[in-house]
Amino acid sequence: MRLRIGFIGLGTMGEPIANNLRKAGHDLTVWNRTASKGDALVQKGAKRAATPKACADGQDAVFVCVSDEKALDAVLDGAEGALAGLKAGGILVDLSTSGTRAARSTGQKVAAKGASLVVAPILGSRAAAEKAQLVLVVGGPQGARDQVRPALHAVSARMFESDDAPQAALLKLCVNSVGAAMVGAFGEALALGGSGGVDGARILEVLQASTFHSPIYLMKAELIQAGDLAPRFKASLAEKDQRLAQEAAEDQGARMPVNTAVRRLLGDAVTSGRGEQDVAAVAALLQDWVGKK
Repeated sequence: MRLRIGFIGLGTMGEPIANNLRKAGHDLTVWNRTASKGDALVQKGAKRAATPKACADGQDAVFVCVSDEKALDAVLDGAEGALAGLKAGGILVDLSTSGTRAARSTGQKVAAKGASLVVAPILGSRAAAEKAQLVLVVGGPQGARDQVRPALHAVSARMFESDDAPQAALLKLCVNSVGAAMVGAFGEALALGGSGGVDGARILEVLQASTFHSPIYLMKAELIQAGDLAPRFKASLAEKDQRLAQEAAEDQGARMPVNTAVRRLLGDAVTSGRGEQDVAAVAALLQDWVGKK
């Protein structure tokens, strides 16, 4: 089933996702704040819109892939925002990790247009996005999910679905909370071992032989050892996700002491100038702290 899709946000994840939609045969119109990021897609047959409103105008579905809830509001609201172009009966698909509050507020805005919201936050790296191997946590009305299912299948390997958009947003925050804690704990273990003369490769070897093994340690250890901290997932975005998890916890009456510590660590990485680096940069920060009181 070929869909007319407007796609807003062509960053690290958005560009390869949009390209997979194009390759799957969907009629693609794109918009990005920095227009040149859409050049490659336009050269391959996508149309370029001048504004988010124009990108949404007349489309069956509008996909948004931006950094946070503030960026989401920025492309949705106003006279030239995507909501102004979203048609009655249309579908807004938010691929961003925008949090539970945004899922509720955006759902209300979309419903006021006579349209439907599907949240589908992404699990996976840019490499997974390029290979259409992402995992999506999808929430929204069954009918709307069914309509955009061909497009979601074109960019993912697996989907976990719910009828409730805020619950899907919450599930993504739960997963990212665990992931950030794992990366922080791994960096801390490397710094602890290194301060006592234990080689990082040896720590990784024993950790992977234990019941605590995980692919994330292999991936991040490779980056740390190579000194390659180019962003696969920015530390600043990881900190944002922990903030969103804490906001959800506040609304729901939950407590997150581990998340609070992890968010503080990520915040320290950001303020140290590592916010645009990969989240593995927390290991470098912890190494800097070795021996300092």
